[in-house]
Amino acid sequence: MLMKRGLPACIVRILINLYTANEVRVLWAGLASELFSVLNGVKQGGVISPILFCIYVDDLLIKLKRSGVGCFVGLNFTGALAYADDIVLMAPTPSAMRKLLAICDEYAAQYDIIFNAEKSKFLVIAAHKRRSLYQSMCDCKFYIGGNVIDNVSSYSHLGHIITATFDDIDDIRHRRNSFIGQANNVLCCFSKVDLLTKLRLFKSYCSTAYGCELWSLYNDAIGEFSVAWRKGFRRLLNLPHNSHCYLLPLLTDTLPFFDELCKRSARFIISCLFSPSQLVRSMMWHGVVVAKYNSIMGSNALFCCERFGWSPDQFVLNLVNLSNNVFIDYYRAGLEDVEKHNAFSLLELLFIREGTFVLSNELSLSKAEINDIINCIATA
Repeated sequence: MLMKRGLPACIVRILINLYTANEVRVLWAGLASELFSVLNGVKQGGVISPILFCIYVDDLLIKLKRSGVGCFVGLNFTGALAYADDIVLMAPTPSAMRKLLAICDEYAAQYDIIFNAEKSKFLVIAAHKRRSLYQSMCDCKFYIGGNVIDNVSSYSHLGHIITATFDDIDDIRHRRNSFIGQANNVLCCFSKVDLLTKLRLFKSYCSTAYGCELWSLYNDAIGEFSVAWRKGFRRLLNLPHNSHCYLLPLLTDTLPFFDELCKRSARFIISCLFSPSQLVRSMMWHGVVVAKYNSIMGSNALFCCERFGWSPDQFVLNLVNLSNNVFIDYYRAGLEDVEKHNAFSLLELLFIREGTFVLSNELSLSKAEINDIINCIATA
């Protein structure tokens, strides 16, 4: 299989040496097993392992595409999506899904692959006009390797929770809970370090919001995440729980949580529209332009254009400036001068409380007095 890909003979010899005459042993509770030979699979954690596995399953993806069944968007086949050993099959009908599974079984028998039915799940997502068929489709039976595949109402794929209702609520709340846990870890483990260090750690380890680019910006659950984000920063800065929301981005040199989501969503859409992958480009173009902004990505694009005053035509042509300063300027332009002045005064007081700044003219304030002033400004 490798030679037909046109690899030089020296690379083939290296790969053969890497994957022949390998012996391993199992270490458990300080006891080691006898050596035994490894006759299949790729090396766990190997840098080249994902590439080798992609080469190995490439023929399967080609067979699935040539079958003519499965989901299509326009002329693009989207019935089989793979990332390393994670393979997703998508089909519009149960019979089409069974044909795709049959191809996988044939490929498994030919190339000595075992698909794990226990780790395989099937999820039914019915269109609103066909919700009456949802239960009957859930009652269908699908098999892989002769074993039944369980039906689920939600499943985590590559870290993103996909539900039968095709809603982001579960994923958003999962990310919110992860954020709360990460924030608590930083605040507990680094409570003794200075404010700037804690702030840097907080922004590095608690601000990923993995997968947020896929969320609908209209989802109400984002508001719950925004509340958790503000509570986390208030605890970090040791501010009252009722401190004004507008202060937090200015004090932490960040964007408001929702504006950060808008920025990531806009950048994600543009990166897909101009992706080197023809499939990714066409999928995003279909969702944003062809579907006339009716898809989730399309509605997100239109929402960002309306929020930040962009022309939709210029946006899809990547003629809009998406630098971080644009979003910062947008937020600060909506603040009054007195609000900016309060934020800068509060920031100085925070550094005085931390001992980073020292008052001049031999003026001294107790920590309690400084906290009183901080509380007054933060809640006034």
